[in-house]
Amino acid sequence: MRLLRLISAPVSAIYWAITSFRNLLFDLSILKTYDIPGKSICIGNLNVGGSGKSPMTRYLMASLQPEFKVQVLSRGYGRKTKGHIVVQSQHTSAIVRDEALQYFLDEADEVHVCERRKDAIVTMDRSEHHVLLLDDALQHRYVHAGLTILVSNFNQPFFKDYLMPMGDLRESRSGVKRADIIVFTKCPEGLSFEEKQSYLNAILPLRAPVFFSSVHYLPLRLVGSKAIENPEHVLLVTGIANANPLEKYLSNDYSVTHLSFGDHFNYSLRDLEEIHRKFSTFDIEKTIIITTEKDFMRMQETSLKVEMSRYPWYVQPIGISLDREEAFLQTIQEYVRKN
Repeated sequence: MRLLRLISAPVSAIYWAITSFRNLLFDLSILKTYDIPGKSICIGNLNVGGSGKSPMTRYLMASLQPEFKVQVLSRGYGRKTKGHIVVQSQHTSAIVRDEALQYFLDEADEVHVCERRKDAIVTMDRSEHHVLLLDDALQHRYVHAGLTILVSNFNQPFFKDYLMPMGDLRESRSGVKRADIIVFTKCPEGLSFEEKQSYLNAILPLRAPVFFSSVHYLPLRLVGSKAIENPEHVLLVTGIANANPLEKYLSNDYSVTHLSFGDHFNYSLRDLEEIHRKFSTFDIEKTIIITTEKDFMRMQETSLKVEMSRYPWYVQPIGISLDREEAFLQTIQEYVRKN
């Protein structure tokens, strides 16, 4: 690992120069930033992948919807389409990507995808009753949200990481200065005061409030047509950046066989047929198939849903828990309600 970092250090230095120069151009207003009208919240990170942006976006949706109309804007990274799309019921993950489709199924009032965020924003109704959530827009500095939340994986915090390709940072650690709130995500249960304090000390003298969140797993949801009573074995199917926490959680109650695909993997009918052939090698009366919410969004093609309907497929929903949740929500409410 040390040798690889030394080898990649020159490339990281070049990457640092490019990203730092780009940020300087925005700081000096040479590259122009569009200030989003109305209330808007950016949820972003400094690291690539797996920081918990989507669960935080969904958490904010649920918190704000009783009072506001929530609009969500995502880039739609990896989709087969271009330009601005307003997500509708007929859309698939290939058209809008799994995060946007999940927000739509979670009943956000509007979900948009657009790689040039301003192009989408200028078409939206931005009345005082709307709050816009921008998923993964910290590095998209052509638009500026009224409030910025930076999420960072507790197990790979930005202050211990390095610029790509030495590490997983998209830009230098100094990018954290653009955050109004910092949330360390995916924290272990029972995090001690001393452990929290060590993280706070590591990012001093930043003045942004800091919170710690953890993932909690909700009851399984049957999505196939065949329920299995008292299963003993799980065939876990994932195509996400890090499925280790989920595998560990399921291992508490089941024996687990894990089929891991690449991050953002696009499932085909042949893939599902292979998964079902693997399933058939187990005791099918005591085995279920579990996948993540994100993976399930990539299984919405009609042919895939028909293939899945004959097997005991379940989705594992997740939620997040925040320490000092009342203080976090108060900070959000103070922003969205201020004139």
